[in-house]
Amino acid sequence: MLMLSDRDVHVWSTNLDRSPTQIDEFRQFLTTQECQRAAKFINPTHGDRWIVARGYLRQILSQYLDRAPAQIVLTYSQHGKPAIEDTQIQFNLSHSRDRAIYAISAKSPVGIDIEYIHPLPAADLVDRFFSPAEQGIFHRLPLDRQQAAFFHAWVQKEAYLKACGTGLSTPVDQIEVSIDPDTPAAIISAPVAGIWQIYKLDISPEYASAIVVGGDFDKIQYFTDP
Repeated sequence: MLMLSDRDVHVWSTNLDRSPTQIDEFRQFLTTQECQRAAKFINPTHGDRWIVARGYLRQILSQYLDRAPAQIVLTYSQHGKPAIEDTQIQFNLSHSRDRAIYAISAKSPVGIDIEYIHPLPAADLVDRFFSPAEQGIFHRLPLDRQQAAFFHAWVQKEAYLKACGTGLSTPVDQIEVSIDPDTPAAIISAPVAGIWQIYKLDISPEYASAIVVGGDFDKIQYFTDP
């Protein structure tokens, strides 16, 4: 059984591209409804990655709960935040392309997000979804830094919303975060009161990622499954 103190946060990272045998093993951990959802993906690779992401979550949680992965029953809040009813353990997951990350804490709310960095209309998205102050900072950055700035800010916003449990029911322009990708993650202002700590995660140069933890904690411990 893997031990987790009240003041530690564990972050796991794994590759979602697995062999057919491994995918079948992870599928055994899922519910019938989850398997049906995976089967609806038009691209089979996306369905397989979805299976691995959720199967691996149960495999991780089984190490803290001392029970078989298939016996772990997940519930979801109104806004989609996962939980387990009979334990205080808090957790969150995010996946993008072939990488998934997970945050686990003994009792502090956590939110985590990862995004594969790829070309997109960053300026248009910032003007649509970011606050006026964030827009001003973004447009003063050199053009070759704007794409990285968008992803740097977006994962912070997503991680915060997931930690609070409100999801996108809270407009993202109400959460102001650091924009410059060369600066640390920071929550400048946000609608949900409380102590929220935010950190940029260096998972891979190809991805932007961040974690938000509610309350005080001592350290983040990393576990990587290549």
